[in-house]
Amino acid sequence: MSLSDRTPAPHASTIRRQMNGARGLGSMRAMSLAAVIAIASAALAPSALAQSSAIEDETLADRPIARVVFTGLSRVTEREVLNNTRVAAGQPFEAAAVRSDVATLYRLGQFDTVDALVRLLPDGTVELTYALVEQPIVRDLQVVGNKIVSDQELRKAIPLYAGGPRDDFLLEQAVSRIKDLYRKRGNYLAEVTVDETRLKDTGILILRVVEGPRVKVKEIEFVGNESFTASELAGEVQTRTAVPLFVKGELDEDLLIDDVAALDKFYKDRGFIDVRADRRIEISPDSKEAKVVFVVSEGRRYRMRSITVEGRGAEGPRPLGVLDARQIRDLLAIQPGDIYSRLKLDKSIASVRDSYHLLGHVDVEITDRAVRVGEEPEVDLVLTVREGRRTIAGLVNIQGNFLTKDKVVRRLVRIQPGRTLDGRELENARKRIEASQLFNDVRVTVQRPRDDEQDALELTDPFGTGASGAAPDAESAAQAGGPDDPAVAAERADRIRSDVRDILVEVKERNTGSVNFGVGLGTDSGVFGEFSVSQRNFDLADTPETLDELISGRAFRGAGQQFRASIAPGNEVTNFSLDFVEPHLLETDYSLRLSPFYRIRLYEDYDENRASLPISLSRRLGDFWSVSLNTAFTSVELDDFDPDTPIEVFEDRGPTTLASLGFSVRRTDVDRQFRPSRGSSAEFSATQFVSFDDVDPFTVLRAGYTQFFTVTEDFLGRRSTLRLSSDVGYIVGDEAPVYERFYLGGRSFRGFDFRTISPKSRANIDSTTPLSNDPVGGTWLFSLGLQYEQPIFQNSFTMVGFVDSGTVTDEIGLDQYRVSAGLGIRLYLPQFGPAPLAFDFAFPIVKEDTDETQVFSFSAEIPF
Repeated sequence: MSLSDRTPAPHASTIRRQMNGARGLGSMRAMSLAAVIAIASAALAPSALAQSSAIEDETLADRPIARVVFTGLSRVTEREVLNNTRVAAGQPFEAAAVRSDVATLYRLGQFDTVDALVRLLPDGTVELTYALVEQPIVRDLQVVGNKIVSDQELRKAIPLYAGGPRDDFLLEQAVSRIKDLYRKRGNYLAEVTVDETRLKDTGILILRVVEGPRVKVKEIEFVGNESFTASELAGEVQTRTAVPLFVKGELDEDLLIDDVAALDKFYKDRGFIDVRADRRIEISPDSKEAKVVFVVSEGRRYRMRSITVEGRGAEGPRPLGVLDARQIRDLLAIQPGDIYSRLKLDKSIASVRDSYHLLGHVDVEITDRAVRVGEEPEVDLVLTVREGRRTIAGLVNIQGNFLTKDKVVRRLVRIQPGRTLDGRELENARKRIEASQLFNDVRVTVQRPRDDEQDALELTDPFGTGASGAAPDAESAAQAGGPDDPAVAAERADRIRSDVRDILVEVKERNTGSVNFGVGLGTDSGVFGEFSVSQRNFDLADTPETLDELISGRAFRGAGQQFRASIAPGNEVTNFSLDFVEPHLLETDYSLRLSPFYRIRLYEDYDENRASLPISLSRRLGDFWSVSLNTAFTSVELDDFDPDTPIEVFEDRGPTTLASLGFSVRRTDVDRQFRPSRGSSAEFSATQFVSFDDVDPFTVLRAGYTQFFTVTEDFLGRRSTLRLSSDVGYIVGDEAPVYERFYLGGRSFRGFDFRTISPKSRANIDSTTPLSNDPVGGTWLFSLGLQYEQPIFQNSFTMVGFVDSGTVTDEIGLDQYRVSAGLGIRLYLPQFGPAPLAFDFAFPIVKEDTDETQVFSFSAEIPF
């Protein structure tokens, strides 16, 4: 019972007033009265002041706290509690501070209940008591009722642990995680409950799982769509109906939320500003099938009536000083009369922002506001531009590269100190650093302007007043042809002042070295094992001083060079190779590559042994073009001949030593290095071969072109792509040996056996054996291919459809032209590297009588 429920005890001020009133009496009478009052107070104090009061009692506010007491502590130490409370003895009592402490103690997860009680002491101070009831200890964790998901997998999803206290937040999180595990497996109706009774009585946490049946999406319906067909909308959502062996058709609540957002974006991109979208799920009576209904209220389709551009500064509206309204409107992709498309509007704003970034205004802020007018479905667009001040690039500071040299990062950051900062380069630099695959968590940011007055530089002088540290005055600006309004001229003059701002590049080094064991297999290469050592951030000059440096990976690292050594023995192909790349030879823009290798290739009728030392010197010309000068010294020997080996092969048996010198030019503007979806790649090369033996000189000309198109892209960024590729080659000179001629087939021309699209042999080395029609290579190659790739499951499983065509002959032309078509699948597994596991079925449509076909082909490399 609180103090307010009982007869109140005399307050100290009341006692003082009674004693002061007795001073007019005689001393004996005063003393007697004081004694009576003291005895009464002492009699009431034990029964009244000992009672605790609610902390909201206003009469206790600001009273000194005599002491703070904690009760109920057993497992939790008082020190831990003190470290998480702010109220302490000697402070004035504040109910708000006590409530904050109670909330903090609850968040610790150690207590079931936390009560705060306050007691008024005889001297007018208060005693604060925190009554704590500790959470019960979870002595054991058990999950019952699970059959589809293993106990081990469920235990990983439960953040609680045996021997720790019960935490209701973590318990709720465990229930949610378990439900998510089941929903990902199609058990949309799975339920998880906690046995509270067993937990309180025995301390055993039992999670009871009712898995329920797997729910598959059997039908998807769209309601309310009048402007677009159901098939058009179906391409925007990722929920799919079940297709045996191909599509699970699982019911995923998170995916449905994304689908609704995708429909909303689809309509707004097409002018339906008022669109509303939602979904509902209809479960079949047996709870095994579901129908997903997407409900759409389209509203009206709006058009743009007018566009207004206004400037704004920190103090309010401000005239534009860098680009005027007309220039900004010309940069927009959306114009009056167009459908009010959110997609076009976003592209327009990005175009304006890029223009300001190009001029150094990296802090530009552009906001849009659509104002509806009248009864017609029209809007007025208002663009508000806050230009900010121009930025001069200061120092480029690199942080986080403990082993990598600064110059490796600076090469990728093309920002020149002292010049106008191109704001687009901030994002471009980040992408280039990430593309190097040397760092994680890359951030490129502009720092605050320098405080030094000397760093506030004049970038331009549009009024012809000369380069000075101060902005021209309004009068001189107007006289030089500036605005007539002096106030406007002053503002424009202020805009040309620039801030010097440093650039901070923050990186986190990643593990760039690896030792790999793996196995590969393919229809063209057979089965092979591989052991390789690689380092993408190699430094040839960083020799180890101790063995520990070498073992820990601190040696031979940090210069951005690339090194790889590989041994790959196989039943058809065996390779021993080294590869070294210096991307900036002698600190220039030229790169050097050395790639010596030794390869043994076992063909059906003979073996080829090749040792080669290729050397390449190349240089990039801008972002897209590169040129290279290539040379190689190669020794080739053919042996282990069968009786039906072509006579052309036997005549070129060697050993032969070839020297080659070539030139190549390449242009690439694809959007991604791996799995490109947009852009093209073109290459031309010319290589002259000479021999130190009896082989006549010959020249190889080669050209290739590949174009990538994005056909569709969903809300989650998954793209279906179309790839068109072509390849043309010609050998000038009829004496090129068979191992340097052109062949097609296998993975290079699906539907036909490896290297069998080629002119055939005229005779065998053993004239008594029947002519085998083995390929001996041609001097003219032409191929043309098309491939369409469609994601099926996330980005890891895709299906392809393709058409391959081409020919290899000894005469320029399209004689003996072949065509094949087929289907295949691709498995992209990050742990296997960027190259997918490829499996294709192809069927020849146009072929020659002597061709050898191959319906199934594959290529796979699997690291251990």
